[in-house]
Amino acid sequence: MGPQGATRNLHARARQERRRSPEPPELPEHHELLGDILRLDAEPYGRARTARAEELADAAAATGDRPLLVAALTLLVHSYSFGGECARTFVPFRRLLRLYDENPADFGEDDVRRLHWMFKWVVTDARQQPDVPLAEAEGWLTRMRRRYRAAGYSERAVHGAEFRLARHLGDRARATRAYAAWTAAVRDDMADCLACEYATEGLRQLDLGDDLAALDGWGPVLGGTHSCHREPHETLARSLLPLVRTGRTDRARDHHLRGYRMVRSDEAFGPVVGLHVEFCALTGNEPSGLRILGEQGRRWADTGDPLDHLEWLVGAALLMRRAVETGHAERQVPGPPGRAWTAAALLDHTRDAALGLAARFDRRNGTTTVSEGARARMAAQPLVDGLPLHIRTARPAPAPHHDSASTLSPLDRARLCLTLAESLTPSDDWADGTGPRAERLLTDAAHFAGLPGGSPHIGALARLRLGGLHCEAGRHEEAVEVLESVLPDLGDDHEPADRAQAHTWLARSHLRTHQPALAAVQFMRAAELTRASPGGRHEEASLTQQAARALSRAGQPAEAGRAYARAEELWRALGEHGALVRAQRARAWETLAAHGLAAADTVMAEALDTNLRRAEEAEQDPERTELHVELGRTHAQLARLAMEHADGPPLAGWGTPEQCAANVRAFATALGHTERAIEALRACGGPGLADLHPTELLAVRLEFVLDRREEAATRARALAAAVRARPDPDGTLASLAEECDLLAGAGRTPPE
Repeated sequence: MGPQGATRNLHARARQERRRSPEPPELPEHHELLGDILRLDAEPYGRARTARAEELADAAAATGDRPLLVAALTLLVHSYSFGGECARTFVPFRRLLRLYDENPADFGEDDVRRLHWMFKWVVTDARQQPDVPLAEAEGWLTRMRRRYRAAGYSERAVHGAEFRLARHLGDRARATRAYAAWTAAVRDDMADCLACEYATEGLRQLDLGDDLAALDGWGPVLGGTHSCHREPHETLARSLLPLVRTGRTDRARDHHLRGYRMVRSDEAFGPVVGLHVEFCALTGNEPSGLRILGEQGRRWADTGDPLDHLEWLVGAALLMRRAVETGHAERQVPGPPGRAWTAAALLDHTRDAALGLAARFDRRNGTTTVSEGARARMAAQPLVDGLPLHIRTARPAPAPHHDSASTLSPLDRARLCLTLAESLTPSDDWADGTGPRAERLLTDAAHFAGLPGGSPHIGALARLRLGGLHCEAGRHEEAVEVLESVLPDLGDDHEPADRAQAHTWLARSHLRTHQPALAAVQFMRAAELTRASPGGRHEEASLTQQAARALSRAGQPAEAGRAYARAEELWRALGEHGALVRAQRARAWETLAAHGLAAADTVMAEALDTNLRRAEEAEQDPERTELHVELGRTHAQLARLAMEHADGPPLAGWGTPEQCAANVRAFATALGHTERAIEALRACGGPGLADLHPTELLAVRLEFVLDRREEAATRARALAAAVRARPDPDGTLASLAEECDLLAGAGRTPPE
């Protein structure tokens, strides 16, 4: 819950000022600053966001505009609390409370609700700081209760916060009372979302030692019925050990693969990552745990959430204990930066650090609960001998149907299984059973290749094909796990095409598991590997463009723009001018996000120039038609870019007369480009239809807001008739026609 409520309050005040004033006032001086606050609220948590939030809070305070300061301080509290710096939450929150007590009129209705909501964060943050006295943590809970009562809110959220504090203190009687009060209280706007409430229910059952009841309570979250920005991430991790203890190892495996993908790159989920390390240590997956330690080096720094950091230390200490117990005490392992670590040395370090941190909490709390819990978890014994993560089963299937199979060497059996698997063509949904057969053969091939007398080369190929099988079947968490494990084993003795395919499959699965930045890295590596292969330049260009799209999805516009520029070079060298224009247009939008409107205009103008020249030069189809369709699309995107020059609709009374005139010019320019787009698309006939009707609808909308109502109505009626004459199997055109009917009716001149 960010500062959007404060933003709405500011806009409402501006509208009131416009109604009171005979002349439209200028946009407030804080207009750009408010835009910066809104944009930052969409950024991922972390130090970069928090540092910028601090700058914006200082800038807002300097304006003297109190509602703007409310928005900035709300953003800062949010950034501290969820960005791993909860120790710093209290100061800006106290400022917000003081502002509210001094003048409630500075807070809109949404601001007041958000202020009370943030009490939950502050109570949590106080619990997680051993240097915050227990009396102060209890004091925040008391203030929360008092303010909720005064505002007329249910105390359900207060009871939930007390339940979590009591759990932390080890006060079972108080936890029982608070949980009962929580379940009995009415749900209202201040209640946690349903996903978080189901997570709390499961935690209670886990405290009572009932794994089955905990899993049942978590069902709506684990099943995907309810989710939020923290769920199911946390509950997937908490469910791992209960699933193993109740014999549901396949689900535990899937929850680990899926859950770790969701949190691996997010700074706010350090303790959740620690739970995944703990799972690896207790299921015979120490190598996987070490890989997590290796890629999570930033977790060693205590950034300000000591209780969260304790979770990480406990998981790491348990993993190192298992490494030492299994004979790897002197093995080099990834640890805190600055020195080399053996498993034995890192065990001493993490155990001492965990117990030292736990002791700080116990001194604050006057109990031994935190230390006892940390010791018990670090001393836990494995729950199973081995729970395979990378390959579904480590036991070979019955020998292939071959009379002499039992006399074959491991190498021959590995080759036979791999050949049989590659001869199968699994269907998309595996309904014919081909996919599972191929999976089993590849599993067997990897197994036999790993035996004495086998072949690491063939084993890596089998695992590569298995990862690809998972990717093509939509089992992307499994695909990522398999492909990441096999990539280090694909050396120069493997074909570059196989290595490139591994990176491509991994990139696609990263995209489907919401890791676009990781996908971009893999697409670029695949592109590099295809460069020297026959016909590889086209594949390199395509993969480079896919990397650019992934970077765009990851919110990295500058990097995406550079990747699109590289793709343009490749398409230009190949003479594929349609693809070149598409890359140029895409780069224009990334340039807008990274460098502003003027730079984006320049790039889009380059795209138009390229498109026009190549369309004129093209003499034969299909290139000629392709480039004229692209010309329509380029003008349509120029129309949308033109509208970016407006700071509001082209309506009288919006801003100053000069601003209104500028908005009218921007929308009129957009309409001109839309007209040229329609002309180009109509000339293409059938190939242009998919773009023609949406572009015509854009023209109707533009004419409507430019107050050309009769023209808009005429165009809308013609468009509605045209789309109703076309086949519409999915109903898309019907909804377009309905909007045209509405615009046609709104555009008619009322009778005198």
